[in-house]
Amino acid sequence: MLLEVFFWTSVALIVYTHLGYPLVLWLISRLRRTRAERRGDAELPRVSLIVAAHDEEDVIAAKIEDALALDYPRARLELIVASDGSTDRTADEARAAGADRVLELARGGKIRAQDAGVEAASGEIVAFTDANCRLAPDALRRLVARFGDPRVGYVCGQVRFTRADGTNEEGAYWRYELAVR
Repeated sequence: MLLEVFFWTSVALIVYTHLGYPLVLWLISRLRRTRAERRGDAELPRVSLIVAAHDEEDVIAAKIEDALALDYPRARLELIVASDGSTDRTADEARAAGADRVLELARGGKIRAQDAGVEAASGEIVAFTDANCRLAPDALRRLVARFGDPRVGYVCGQVRFTRADGTNEEGAYWRYELAVR
C-alpha cells in the first residue's frame, strides 16, 4: 500500500510539473498586468541597449538597423556597441550604422565587453543583445514593461531559432519550455 501511494504521488508531481505549474503561471500572468504596460512613451524609462561584439563586421550594421527599428522611442534608447578587440571593421561599421557609442576595447571576452558597456551606459535600464540576432519590434517595450512592478529586478526575453527561410527550427520541447518561461 505504501509503495502504491508513493507511486501515485510521484506521478502526480510529474504531471503537475509539466502541466499544472505552467497552467498556474499562465493564469497568474493573465490576471496580473502592470501599470508599465499602459504607460505612454514619455513615461518609458531610458534604456541602454548593449551589443558586445567581436569581429562582427558582417552583421553589426544589420543589428544596429534592427535595434533602431524597435518600437521604442529613439530619444529614450541609447545604443552602445562594445567591440571586444575586433580585428576587422566592426567598430567602423557600428559608427556608420548609427550606434550612439562605440567602445573599442582590448580583447577581454564577452563579459568584460558587457561590463564596459554597462559602465558607459546612461540608461535607467540596461539590456543586452548579441550582434547576430534579431529582436521582435516590441521586444524592448515588453521587457521594460515588467519593471513596472517594483519587485522585478531582472527580465529576460526568449530565443527563437529560425532557418533563413523563416521556418521554425525549434523542437516541441523547446517551444514548451519557452511557453513555461
